[in-house]
Amino acid sequence: MSASQQPPVNSAGGSSDISPKVCCEVTRRADERRFSADMVQAPVLSIADAAALPMGTTHESADVAQARQQQPPPQSSGKLFSNVEPAPALSATRVKPEPTPATPQVMMTDLIERVINAAETREASSMESSLATTGHAAGRGLESNLQHGGPLAMSELSSLSQHCAATASVLCFGNSSADNLLGAYNAWTALDGDLVSSLTPMLQVHVKSAVGIDLVGEGREVIRQSMERKDDGPVITIHQWMMQNARYSGPNAAALGSLGDAKVEPGAGFRRLQVLLSGLESANILLSIMSSPGIDRRAVEDDAIEACVNLIKNHLQKNIAPSLSNTGHLGVNIKPGVESDGEDGDDGKAKKKRRSVSPQRGVVAKSLKAVYAPILSTVGTFGTILERAEAFIIANEMDDRLLFTLSAAALSSLTIDASTVVRADTGSLASIVQVSALNLCAAMCTRYPRHRSILVEDLFPLMLKLPSKKMLRNYLIKRNADASVDMKPPPGSQGMAGDHAYIQPITALTLLLIQSCVVMPQSEEEQGEKMDVDGEGDEASKKGKMDSEDDNDDEIEETEEEKRLEARQKANTMAGLDGCVLICNQFTSQMLQRCARKGEEGGASEFRPILSNLIDDLLLVRYLVDFPAAEMLLMTLSKQSQLGADLLRASSAPKNTVEATYLATAMDAFGKITSAVASTLLEQRENPFELPNQMSLTETPEPKEEVNRCFCGRDLDTFMLDCDRCHSWFHGSCVGITKDAVPETWVCDDCTLQGSMLDQAKAFTQGKDSLILTKYDHNNVLRQFLLSYLSRNALTSPSPQADRAREFFIATWVKDINLEQNEGKDTGAFDLNLIRAHAIAQWQPPTVQQQYNLNAQLTEHGNKRTLASLVASSELSTSFPRLLGVLLRLMGDSSTTSLRKLSLKSFLRVVNNDPSLMTHSSVKKEVARCFHDDAISVREAAVGLVGDYVLHSPNLAKVFHAPLLERMKDKGISVRKRAVKIFRDMLLSNPSYSGRAQACHVMLLRAADRKEDDGVRDLVHETFHTLWFSGKAFEVGSSNGAADKTTKAQLYAREVATQMTEVVKVSGSPEVLTSLVTGLLFGFSEGDKDKKVAERKKRQVDSKNQCHSLVLALVELLLSFEESRQHKEDDGKELVALLSTLSVFAEAYPELLVGHVDTLIPYLKGDNGGGKKYEASIVSTCSAIITLAVPHFSAVELHRLSNGGLPADLVNIAYKFPPTAVSSAVETLATLANHPGSKEGNVPEKKLITMARQFYSYLLKQMDSTCDFSGSKKSIRDNVKRALSALGSICRFYECDSAIDAHNHDPNGFQIVAEPKSLKFEGNMLSDASFALFRSYLAKKDESSKVLALRAMNGVFISRPRVVLAAEQLGIISSVISDDAPPSVQIESLKCWRDILLAEEKRIESGAARAKMMAEKKVALSKRISGDQDGDACISGSVLTKHARRLYEMKESKDDKVRLMVIDLIGHLLRQGLINPMETVPHLLAVQGDVKSPQTRALALKLLINEGEKRPEMLRQRVCAGIVQAYHFQNSVYNASGRGATALLTRDEAGRCVTETIFDAVIKESGMKNKRAQRQGLLKGILSLFEKDPGEQFDHSKLPLLSFAAEILAHLPYTTLNDPLFCVYNASCISTLDGQTVVKALAEVVGGDVCDPNSGEDEIEQAVKKGNFDAKKFGLKGKEKEFGQLCVDASRIIPLLLLKNFLRKAYNLSEARIVEYLPSEKERINEKGVSILPDMQFSCKPLPLFIAGKLNWSIAAKVYTNLRQLMRDSETALVADEVKKSPKRSRGGRKRARSSSGDDADYTPAAPGKNTSSPKVSPPS
Repeated sequence: MSASQQPPVNSAGGSSDISPKVCCEVTRRADERRFSADMVQAPVLSIADAAALPMGTTHESADVAQARQQQPPPQSSGKLFSNVEPAPALSATRVKPEPTPATPQVMMTDLIERVINAAETREASSMESSLATTGHAAGRGLESNLQHGGPLAMSELSSLSQHCAATASVLCFGNSSADNLLGAYNAWTALDGDLVSSLTPMLQVHVKSAVGIDLVGEGREVIRQSMERKDDGPVITIHQWMMQNARYSGPNAAALGSLGDAKVEPGAGFRRLQVLLSGLESANILLSIMSSPGIDRRAVEDDAIEACVNLIKNHLQKNIAPSLSNTGHLGVNIKPGVESDGEDGDDGKAKKKRRSVSPQRGVVAKSLKAVYAPILSTVGTFGTILERAEAFIIANEMDDRLLFTLSAAALSSLTIDASTVVRADTGSLASIVQVSALNLCAAMCTRYPRHRSILVEDLFPLMLKLPSKKMLRNYLIKRNADASVDMKPPPGSQGMAGDHAYIQPITALTLLLIQSCVVMPQSEEEQGEKMDVDGEGDEASKKGKMDSEDDNDDEIEETEEEKRLEARQKANTMAGLDGCVLICNQFTSQMLQRCARKGEEGGASEFRPILSNLIDDLLLVRYLVDFPAAEMLLMTLSKQSQLGADLLRASSAPKNTVEATYLATAMDAFGKITSAVASTLLEQRENPFELPNQMSLTETPEPKEEVNRCFCGRDLDTFMLDCDRCHSWFHGSCVGITKDAVPETWVCDDCTLQGSMLDQAKAFTQGKDSLILTKYDHNNVLRQFLLSYLSRNALTSPSPQADRAREFFIATWVKDINLEQNEGKDTGAFDLNLIRAHAIAQWQPPTVQQQYNLNAQLTEHGNKRTLASLVASSELSTSFPRLLGVLLRLMGDSSTTSLRKLSLKSFLRVVNNDPSLMTHSSVKKEVARCFHDDAISVREAAVGLVGDYVLHSPNLAKVFHAPLLERMKDKGISVRKRAVKIFRDMLLSNPSYSGRAQACHVMLLRAADRKEDDGVRDLVHETFHTLWFSGKAFEVGSSNGAADKTTKAQLYAREVATQMTEVVKVSGSPEVLTSLVTGLLFGFSEGDKDKKVAERKKRQVDSKNQCHSLVLALVELLLSFEESRQHKEDDGKELVALLSTLSVFAEAYPELLVGHVDTLIPYLKGDNGGGKKYEASIVSTCSAIITLAVPHFSAVELHRLSNGGLPADLVNIAYKFPPTAVSSAVETLATLANHPGSKEGNVPEKKLITMARQFYSYLLKQMDSTCDFSGSKKSIRDNVKRALSALGSICRFYECDSAIDAHNHDPNGFQIVAEPKSLKFEGNMLSDASFALFRSYLAKKDESSKVLALRAMNGVFISRPRVVLAAEQLGIISSVISDDAPPSVQIESLKCWRDILLAEEKRIESGAARAKMMAEKKVALSKRISGDQDGDACISGSVLTKHARRLYEMKESKDDKVRLMVIDLIGHLLRQGLINPMETVPHLLAVQGDVKSPQTRALALKLLINEGEKRPEMLRQRVCAGIVQAYHFQNSVYNASGRGATALLTRDEAGRCVTETIFDAVIKESGMKNKRAQRQGLLKGILSLFEKDPGEQFDHSKLPLLSFAAEILAHLPYTTLNDPLFCVYNASCISTLDGQTVVKALAEVVGGDVCDPNSGEDEIEQAVKKGNFDAKKFGLKGKEKEFGQLCVDASRIIPLLLLKNFLRKAYNLSEARIVEYLPSEKERINEKGVSILPDMQFSCKPLPLFIAGKLNWSIAAKVYTNLRQLMRDSETALVADEVKKSPKRSRGGRKRARSSSGDDADYTPAAPGKNTSSPKVSPPS
């Protein structure tokens, strides 16, 4: 019978077609619940044993009860009967019949007759007693009635209940004969109908008496009265109320019944409990009778049914639920004077406060435990009642009202929050009730298809009442496979075994409801008949369709997706899954709708955690055979019509239309599902369930070699079994067989599967000898094994849900077969029709006598692998590409930042389960795109995603190396931090990482950037300290003593030295590395935070300790390089890198290099085999290292080196190498000569003076040879270059103690000495003569000589700052920076001034100036105390300050190198405070217009940011002036190239063109964007350029500046709608006032309508459109001046009108929002975080109105036309908005269409037929 059909009812009102097996299956569960294989089973009582039991005892022995308490709570309830009162034996007033054979029918008849006779006897005795005159007997009769609540005694009810249990025991074990089984099935039915109908009214009386009993409420009332009573009356306690024989306590005791309220008398609670127990037993018996198949309908009375239902409801809600939850005390209401715990009308805060301080709450709760204990003893009986109610529902048709009452009561059990305060096992007791209630609801769903939707609807209000999170999961399940969710046991339970877990009861109920809707699939014959019917319908539909196609040729054909859905729906229908699918769809849609509600509407915030927990539960039970519907529910949730669709819709929905919290919940749920599927597929790939792909049906494979093939992989010497087929060995503990229970024949899982596959191949193929098997064939074999496993479970399980699970599994199997046939693919060797028929044939549940291939069994491990393999091939698992595609699509969503971030987090969860996904091309592409996302949070998430996997995947690290390096330069601090951490972890885990040098170089750049965040800089410092300077780094691992530790330290130092060398090689300069090492050694000057001072000091100590080892390692590397070098071309580069790395330590810690100078001296020979390209760098670096080490030489070391070959080598360098090497060599010689330990006339000094005389002599000789060396020989030019360089370096580096410059130099005092031999250092003789000589070379005509002379002269300026004054007086400085000077000379002069400033700064900061002053004996003590008072430090800066205006002019040089150098110099002047920032900032802003030189713009921006941090208000005030300066800058610099001024820049970003202004970076980086007042001040200042004073004539030459300003306003980086609205508001104010004035004035000039000058197109506009405008025709020839000026004013207004239109479309500004906007209003939250629409670009190109001073009439007429058209469009938009805002029309109405010519009118008229407007964007309605 189909589950969706109702059974026919016979004439007696009963069901005639209900199978006895169906009803009795539920009945025997109600009386004999058997646990799973790992749980204790209760003993079975026979009728005789039950009758022999003492009345009032429990049905379980003490041993069984104790064993039950030690086990986990069962999935279905167990009996916990507890009768309180022992009753007397049955009275025998009726004559017993003759003894008959002890059959259930005879014994039951005898029992019922005795019970009825006893009841009638008591009734007669009661009537006789009521006639007696004494009240004592009447009192006894009253007490009897109060105690039992009906005519039957408790002992009699217990006997009847035991009969039911004994009858069910026969059914349960099935070990009786067929006759006995049949008698058990019909135990009640076979009885005399009159006898049963006589018994049921008596039982009904008991049930009705128990319906109204609220034991908890009555006990609460007793407690309240005892607490409020203040007189001397009788006092009663709750314990006296619950005792059988109790009296009043106290001096004023009263007789029972004297108070007139029997409910509050002593012992009244006990009597009420007896009535309740009698009612429960009676209901149990009644339901057993009424659920028996074929029972006499006289026994099934509506009143009895209603009474049972009401008893179930009241007892559950009023007694059991408060007792389990310990909530009975919450209803107490104390009179005034006593704190109340009751629920009154006060607000929630008052109630919370009162409950927290009430002294009575604990008293009431503690007292009520006396009531809770006996109530909880009825839980077992109540569970039995619920299960018999389930059997009754299956067997009978119930009234809808009673059915809904029963379902509501059953569902309310899920809200029970078990409290361990009452009893330790409340969790288990609650589970008994809930499991029975869930099965009851499932039975309703099966029996009444019309009420299924109502049942599902009732679930959602129930969810809002579910217990707290700690008790949310209390439904016990047995895990038979590995679970992905770790569940904790709920409080109140007896613990959790290793193979048990817990889920939400609401999850279990949902799955049971779905599985209960399955019906038997259609057989092949039924499908054929249906196909015939459908075929006829199809023919008719085809004919109709052909007719309709003739009528309508535009009909859309059915898509492939629709066909697929239709095929799936048809497959579900044929498989009997329609009802399941409907329930799935209804539940998921309703659940997601409630979760998606905004705010707290409808409890959305409470549904979301339930949804999250639901997903967790489904993913857990996905591997359980008991809940096959979990896969369907997960598939329904994840498919594109549910969660996936919601997420995809959110990606395209407008902002703030989808609840953000729901998006997070939905994305989390979707990510969990996808990650679980990824984990399943990965596990299947790594541990596949391998079955043979080819097999022979005739040949038997030979046994394999005897080996250990146990799946545990262990090689243990323990008990093992040999497979009788393949002779492989397995551990007995692994296969579940002990040594004492070895079967005669045992076959392993693989052989069992192969044997079954062979059997099925013979049955389901066409008799082939050899078969090629596919995955479909394998799945069919595995499905059969799993079905056999389910069938065995159904034989032993006490729950009908086991049958529902196997039926659902069969239906799903049939559906998959149907889908495979519909797809038409190669589905393998098996005949699918035969397989489908075989599966359907197993629909009926197997019995002990009839089983379907249940003998072939797998081990528990085999069953797990089977289930895992089938899960991996399920529909959900095969849809993984679609699930992953949804995530990737959401990662690329361009509208919602939060969605992209959430999708990245979900994708991270997926990749955590399957890291191999990161290697897929589509994944790599999408992740790489996220690296460039606009949102910082998304970029951070993408970086974090990659970072989790590059550590363990070298290939992946290479793929994402470049993007990660780029992210270390990201604007987001968190992104940079994350990237640094990733590279730190990579280098720590893999020191040999190939990209380590580049990574370290970029990190060093971040640390060297003075604008870097302190947190990032600290992180970089910590990273390098850990990598290179941590003393503990080499101690990782085992250590075998000091020698081993030393070796590790050396290896570590060598590895670090190698890394440092690579970094220097990559960077090309050791500067940033020097800065890091110096900072680590001596502390960083910036970014020090107090809380990290101690940490930094610790780093300094570690770094100093490690530097010695690193220097030694570098020297060893240098020596090893020399020993192993092969004289290749790259040897020079490697050598330079090694020496440069050594120079880092020479700069930071020069003392360490003193002992290694001898190693470096050979490299000064200049013959190092590195090639000419690197030789100069080698000798220069070595010279620099020695220079730094010289001050730390001892006298002995100094004497040895000075008198050795070192000076000669340095002199040779000066004669052989380029100027850079010459300068280094000269500096080294000078340092040796100036050493405090050197004697006068030392060798280095002699070498220097000799070399100076020689170079001076050569320059003197060549001075008069020519005035232009460009025509001289190369050798002469080279020698002159060398001589100038060397002589300038000698003047710079040699310090003459006796040479002190006068305060004021005589400019004419510098004379050339004609006799070079007379030159000497004393008295600055050499320096003065050299300066005069340099001046003569500066006067040469060739640029090269000028540059060299200026560079040499710079050496004099640095060593003698007062000479700068003389140079200024001689006009040297003005000449070299004038426009007449060549660009190369200008560049060199700027470099020289920069070097002078840096040298002075270094001299002061290093303390060299002070040390020199302190060493001079002539300096007074006062000057020594005050510091460096020689005044030399400020001379150069003072001279440059005088030329500041010239420097500002040089920024507009046509040479981009000059512009870069002058900005660099201005930066140094600003930093040293030598020029005025207020005057400098506009010029720096102007350089932002240098679009051809990004380096110059970036440097100027850096300076602007620095000034903005110091003086933010000043920067904002000067922006407007900077805009004007930028405009003039572009006109000055770029006009020669034909390029006009533009404020826009375009760049490519992720494949799309992005437009920004030249000031975007200034606005973003200056912090102005975060302050509304500053932003509005900036916008107001720019808009003021469009204003003019009344009566003033606007200069037409300023029109291009207005277009320049309009471009800036259109594309500034607005982040809130308030900013474009502010622009539109102010532009409207200007354009409305001035525009109307100009339009009216133009009308007067042309003779138009002055009253309504712009009502429509006039003749001039029409002529312009036709192209035949003639000024004479319209009488304008004599009005050139007046009309031209008005056109100038119109050209001032047009950019504002165009700007309004552009901003409205670019930011989707509705006219209503524009009109209601006020500048003073607060920013709206939903209008923050906006961005301009993509591919939008503002266009405003003015054309000259005047050519050669004359008006261009053609252009003027077009300006006239554009102004009038734009003004009309503006008015039209306002009118349309007023119409839309009127009450008669909704706000969603469509706005009046504007003229197409006004959508985006351009200042430059478009050519005919050509559309030059920007993209049109419709504003939101």
